[in-house]
Amino acid sequence: MRLVFVLTLISSLLFYGCQSRNLEINPVIGLVPAKRNIDCLASAFELLSDDELYQAFGKELQIAIVFAKEFDLYRAITGFKRALILIPKKNLNRVRQIEYSIIECYYLAQKYQEVIDIFETSRLLDITPEFPAFGQLITMLYDSYLQVGLSEKACRLLAIIEMGNKEVAHKLKSYVALSNADFVGLELLGFQESLIIPYELEKKSVKKAKILNAILPGAGYYYIGQKKSAVTAFVINTLFTVAAYQFFSRGYIAAGTITTSFEAGWYFGGINGAGLEANEYNERLYESKAKDLMLKQRYFPILTFETSF
Repeated sequence: MRLVFVLTLISSLLFYGCQSRNLEINPVIGLVPAKRNIDCLASAFELLSDDELYQAFGKELQIAIVFAKEFDLYRAITGFKRALILIPKKNLNRVRQIEYSIIECYYLAQKYQEVIDIFETSRLLDITPEFPAFGQLITMLYDSYLQVGLSEKACRLLAIIEMGNKEVAHKLKSYVALSNADFVGLELLGFQESLIIPYELEKKSVKKAKILNAILPGAGYYYIGQKKSAVTAFVINTLFTVAAYQFFSRGYIAAGTITTSFEAGWYFGGINGAGLEANEYNERLYESKAKDLMLKQRYFPILTFETSF
């Protein structure tokens, strides 16, 4: 009977056998723009003159700016668009200011495709570095192109940013490398001491978690700090193993085979599960360390802004 039990277990393990997966962390790191990120920034543009304030477009523009500074972005966009309809088109500087303001509102609302669409149909296409908010416009476009997957356009803009402001370019490169957990890029940018080494010291080994769980079900979960899952895995695997053995020892071959099959599923599922949980642990660890660093060093694009509406 023991021979039958062993043979059934081996066949079940082969049937349920799972291929090893090469897991890599895929962190999700972001900063949701908030009012505090812009309300302390001065405007990049000249104040509206008394004459402009008497005009219809000037009134709409002034109201839109107030909404924007209060982070009431959709009302602000409506106001800016109304101002754009009313403004004389020969007033090119104000037209560009309004179009820029619409773009900034969409960017703060994290509507990246709208940022691109507005820009590519605007009068901002032929601006020069003399435009008051040139650097910030290029930064918003760079991030927006990245967010929608247009990396080639983003790279071209990064080259423009680097020519004008190497410090901002470095921050944006760091932002991308940190966001994507690009360890090769991070090493080239000099993040060994500040991030890579501390992360490597604290992360959990996916391989070790799997091996431990293979040797003793639940041990892999215990290794990554999930004590309840460790106990559950150990108890379930023990119960199924004992039940299968009892069935075979008493001659209930069919019941023993079914129970062994269930046990094989739990066993290999536990091995994979421990590996996945270790990988999840590493992702959360990396996200925490990387985001703290990005906030401290102001690597997020919005934190490089020096002016606003």
